[in-house]
Formats: sequence, C-alpha cells, structure tokens
Amino acid sequence: MPTSSPDRSAQEHDRGGRCIYHLPYPIDMASKFGGQVRPARMMEALSQWGEVWLVAGTAAQRRRQMRLVSEAIRRGTHFDFCYSESSTMPTALTERHHLPTHPFEDFAFLARVRKAGIPVGLFYRDIHWRFPLYGKGLSPLRRKAAIAMYRYDVMAYGHCLDVIFLPSLKMADYVDLPSNVQLAELPPGHNIVEEPKEAPAHPLSLFYVGGFGDIYRLDRLFEAVNRVPEVHMTVCTRPEEWAAAEPRLRQWVGENVEIVHALGAEQLAPYFARCNVATLAVEPQPYWTFAAPLKLYEYIGNGKPMLASEGTLAGQRVADGGLGWTVPCTTDALAGKLKELSDHPEEVGRARKTVMEVRDSHSWRGRVRQLAQVLADVDRRQGSHTGN
Repeated sequence: MPTSSPDRSAQEHDRGGRCIYHLPYPIDMASKFGGQVRPARMMEALSQWGEVWLVAGTAAQRRRQMRLVSEAIRRGTHFDFCYSESSTMPTALTERHHLPTHPFEDFAFLARVRKAGIPVGLFYRDIHWRFPLYGKGLSPLRRKAAIAMYRYDVMAYGHCLDVIFLPSLKMADYVDLPSNVQLAELPPGHNIVEEPKEAPAHPLSLFYVGGFGDIYRLDRLFEAVNRVPEVHMTVCTRPEEWAAAEPRLRQWVGENVEIVHALGAEQLAPYFARCNVATLAVEPQPYWTFAAPLKLYEYIGNGKPMLASEGTLAGQRVADGGLGWTVPCTTDALAGKLKELSDHPEEVGRARKTVMEVRDSHSWRGRVRQLAQVLADVDRRQGSHTGN
C-alpha cells in the first residue's frame, strides 16, 4: 500500500515521483542485521525521493497489496518505476515454513506491471549458492532443491524485468543471468547525514567492523599490526564470532589491539570518531572479487580512508577512487604500509579529503537517484507512458 496518499495534489507530486517497491518478504525497518539493512535503507531513501507503494510481507499480505497496485494502474495512476529487491533465499521459499506454496505470484505481478509500460528493475542480492560452501549443514536433497529454486528465480527474471541491478557487474561472471535483461551496478550506500568530524591523523588508529566467519579472514592484518606497535587497531565483531576466531589470532593480539562488541550507528559512533583509517584488508578469495561489502560505504559515510587488499573488489574501488591504500594481503606489505602511514600522517589527511569529496554520492539517497535514472532511460527507450 502507498506510504503516502495516492490522491495528493499535482503540486505535491511535482516534488518527487511515484514508485512501486516490491520485496518478497516482510521488511524490518529497525533491523541492524545482514540482509534486512539494505531493504530498510532503500525504503527510507525511496520515501525521501517520492511516494512509495510498498508490496511486501507474507504471501497473503503481498497478494492484497498487489491487487491495490494493479487496480491503481487500471485507474490510470502513474508510476515512474517498479523496484524490487531479491531475498537471500529463493523467492518461492521466503514464507516462514520455507515451502514453495506461492512459486509464481511475485514474478507474475512484476510481469503485469512491466506489461503496463512501467519499467521494472530488481536488485539481485547474493550468489552464495553458486559456490561449494553453500548448503553446509543441509541434506544433499534440500541443497539440490534450494539450488533448483535459485535457478528458477534467474530464469523467471528474463520474463518480468527490464534491469537487473547488481552489487558489481563482476558478479555476472558467476551466474548465467538472462541475456535479454539490462545489467547495472547498484552497490550499497550509507545513511550518515551529519558531516563527520576529522580525527587527528597521528597516531595511526585503525578500525574494523564486521564478521569473522570463513570469508572474513584478517590473520595477516593482525600479524602486521603486531609488528608495528605504534599503530592501534580496534576490531568490532559479534562475541560468538570473535570466540571462534580468537584461538587462531591470540598470538598477535597485543596491547595495541582492542576487541569490542558494538551494534548499530549509536554504539559504533565513538569508535569511528577516534579512528583515522578503516580497514577492509581481508584475505582474497573468489567471493571478494565481486562482493561489494556494506562496510565499504559505511566507512565512506563516516569520512574514513581505507586500507584494503589487492585481489578484492573493495580494494579495486579504493584504488580507483583514491579512497585510501590497496596493498597485497601479506604481512610484509601490510606492515610496511602501516609504518609508512604512521610516519607520514599527511597521507591520511589527503586520503580523507578525497573520501569527503565523494561521500554524498555514495549515500542511499544517491543510490535511489541512480536507479531512478537507469529506469527512466528504460522508459524513454520504450516510449511507454501510464496515465496521470
């Protein structure tokens, strides 16, 4: 249903557009965890852009909302575009019981919207299922069934979408997306409005916030920080993840390393305020060649230059944008760069200036402007118009 009245005046409508926002699952606007962060932040940014007709929730809730939207389209209500975000699980399995009781409805709805001349784009979230580690702990039968449903999603996209948005175009190398659908990048963003204060560039103070699971290995960074005792590093992660990683890393945890467990912008703010360099120096592996980590853009929002690893998409983005330093993920290379930055704090100041110059364009509001432009171009190519 719309988040504001569909009958607002023409003068009000001129302040923004009107769109349909589709999610095949409930949205939790207060969530601070994983896959719910992006949908909630996009909802906020879309609402700032214009009027949003939300189609989300359980299958029964979505069905009612689909009827409202379809009726509005029949009455001639104008929608600039329809934007959807996929789930981390197959679309047909998003009910609580994870059974495919409604395998066609979401795709049929998107196809009807597109047939009405409204450009339709979808953000394709994740392709963990394309890698051997997927389904660890699942029975072989359940794993095969889930992968079959993921493949069904990809096939269905070819019949109902104009644009598939990806965290990075490199992700397309790992999955056979429909050739008749345009691909475009739409990485994460940040929602930090206030301009962050600049921390002193010396002494060098690193900050890492994020996971410590199989794909988040920071062993070489810990070893490098241990070699350069004048550098301080704060690491923020969940208690259970640190408990699992600590036996492997304890040999490099000296007095210059602090482990904390904070959650959410308010709790993280003091740690961001006192650091002058954020880090994404994870050990490269295939997933990091295309994954665009949310923390990269949170670091930008907080005005922090970054130390990142060669062989990762984050490292490439940091290097291309001059947003910090990208080095090989070896102990020698990392320790050498830390020593250099500690001895030459003016380099930290220069990198921060560059980050601040691009900060606004990487906000969630910036991402909405970006997707609206891509879908407007689709609309112009098709020459499609809906009534007002």
